[in-house]
Amino acid sequence: MMRSMYSAISSLRAHQLKMDVIGNNIANVNTVAFKGSRVTFKETFNQTVKGAGGAQDGRGGTNPMQIGLGADVATVDIMHARGASERTDSPTDLMINGEGFFMVSDDPNYLNRYYTRAGNFSIDTNGNLVTQDGYKVLGYMADESGYLKSNIEGIQINKSIVYPPQATKPTPNNPEEDVVIFSGNLNNLTRSSVDLGATSTVGTGGTSVYKLDTTIVKGKAIYIPNDEYKASIGRETTMEVFDDFGNIHRIKLVFTKKEVSTGDIDNPPYTTWNVDAFYLHPDGNMLRNGVETITLDPNGNPIENEGIYGFSYGDKSSGAFSQGSFEITFNEKGLVTGNNKMTFKIGQGLTAGAGPLEFDINLGDLTQFANTSTAAATYIKGYKQGALSDFAIAPNGEIIGNFDNGQRRVLGRIAIANFTNPAGLQKTQSNMFTSTRNSGMAVIGLPSTNGFADLNPGSLEMSNVDLGREFTNMITTQRGFQANSRVITTTDQMLEELVNLKR
Repeated sequence: MMRSMYSAISSLRAHQLKMDVIGNNIANVNTVAFKGSRVTFKETFNQTVKGAGGAQDGRGGTNPMQIGLGADVATVDIMHARGASERTDSPTDLMINGEGFFMVSDDPNYLNRYYTRAGNFSIDTNGNLVTQDGYKVLGYMADESGYLKSNIEGIQINKSIVYPPQATKPTPNNPEEDVVIFSGNLNNLTRSSVDLGATSTVGTGGTSVYKLDTTIVKGKAIYIPNDEYKASIGRETTMEVFDDFGNIHRIKLVFTKKEVSTGDIDNPPYTTWNVDAFYLHPDGNMLRNGVETITLDPNGNPIENEGIYGFSYGDKSSGAFSQGSFEITFNEKGLVTGNNKMTFKIGQGLTAGAGPLEFDINLGDLTQFANTSTAAATYIKGYKQGALSDFAIAPNGEIIGNFDNGQRRVLGRIAIANFTNPAGLQKTQSNMFTSTRNSGMAVIGLPSTNGFADLNPGSLEMSNVDLGREFTNMITTQRGFQANSRVITTTDQMLEELVNLKR
């Protein structure tokens, strides 16, 4: 009779433990990436009253007679089913869209690793990507070229990261690289400067298309078109190039129609255009070809000083620098023929210690048709130094830095880990797990590669607790507890009747 009481007690303990698990599940119904648990029971030992008997001598066999000795907890399983997605739009919130775990660590050497599905990360004062408890998120950082390093370390997104400048010049192993390309049209209806009577494109006298004018800004060298020759100006446009230090150099290009050759039987017609430029100095002066600096005479008028460290351009193939305009020729079909590369030199006197800058402009894509002039630089290599302005995390785990010079670069990549038996992981604090002998070793990889899951940036995984199931389990657990308590009460009453037999 005492067996029933102790069986009921064992069941009460088992149901109490199950209620504890249910209570913890419900308590974490809104915990990020929480994985609910379930409890299963098993029967404990059995007392054999009579063993089984085999058939013999015409009699059949008999079954064993056993009395169970109660219930016990068989397992407390962690349910690793993926929870629903909650959109947050926070750049540091991440969700694993499949199997796997983020790796985090509180060890300076990143050897003590924990695993979590909770991707509600943030950036600390040192730029480290961390959990809400300060554990560093692990992955692979990138070098200055954007290539990932081979060792796992804490992900850091430091606002002090800079993007080095790139000069507008060809790489050493490709000296013929086009670093500036002009495209567009020059209107063939533009008047010829020769027909209008101009003797040059740029000069100080009154017979040039552009003349030096000191009345606009006193003491500054400013070039403006002569009114009588304006009709020969097909296009004015400005471009920006960069030296090795990332300094910006602004150059104004002027396309002036020179003359039209009608040709003859042996020579087809062609049209020539002068291409000239002004260096727009930050002090407000305009430097023309071959000029290094501007000084003022006793009357305050600007004086152009020529020098090898100034601004010049010309035809590299002929070596004609600082000797007038660069010419391009269009054939009868409106296409550029002959030499189409104009070389510029910006001396070290204008680069603030960065060294001279030399580059070519490819004018071969220009056309000459009866349409609006649209010639402009459609490609310019180079940029200034950039500071990190913001970042974004891609579905493949790459952290893309956006710099204020318009460039982008991979700063690092978040790593994730898979396990052969995720159910074998052991829970620790703060939604984290540790590996065990039954979970297997962590298999580390990169999102979106080799079967590893993608990430959902700007989203969080919600708890996978099903309230309907938990309340149902709560009801059955309560009834089981009540029923076993009745067994104890009934057994007590039976023992009381037994004691009262002597009366």
